[in-house]
Amino acid sequence: MGQRTGPPSSSSSRDPRPGCSPWATLLTGDNRADAEDSLLTEPAVRQLVSRARKHMTGERRTPASPAARRELLTSFITAARSGDMTALEQLFAPDVTSLSDGNGAKGVARQPVVGVVRVAKYITAFSTWFWDGMDVRWVTTNGQTSAVLVRNGSVFCVLTVTASTEGIDQLLWIVNPEKIAAVTAPA
Repeated sequence: MGQRTGPPSSSSSRDPRPGCSPWATLLTGDNRADAEDSLLTEPAVRQLVSRARKHMTGERRTPASPAARRELLTSFITAARSGDMTALEQLFAPDVTSLSDGNGAKGVARQPVVGVVRVAKYITAFSTWFWDGMDVRWVTTNGQTSAVLVRNGSVFCVLTVTASTEGIDQLLWIVNPEKIAAVTAPA
């Protein structure tokens, strides 16, 4: 017998929450009868889907050229090393996001940091110690310029950005040892 791939149907006799959206059960994993108070009612789920569609089909940003991305990354590292919050804020697009992949490592953000002020504060918070003894070397990863951050002769992090004409959209910090093991820092 094939496995069900879609959400439970609203007419399903297995739906433990009559009158509630089967999507709410699927998304929350909550099978309790009292989960009818959930915010994920059918109209709420429809609204989420509608907003997601608008977001996905909305106005796309013009990507920055490779030279502009490298300049933004270079300027970011300069501003981050000095802890210059104003300079950082000027580099960021309005909805900038800092994403870290540290595989649970100590001192690595486990949640995305979003927004110009929050990301700038986050970066300046560790600027006084993070960059000490850190060498920056340039490589091409996935077809774009990335910074390999080297401490004590070992690759510590690979940092790259996605950018548009509005500025840096995402900072991508790869600190996960398993993912950066294949990266060799140029001399």
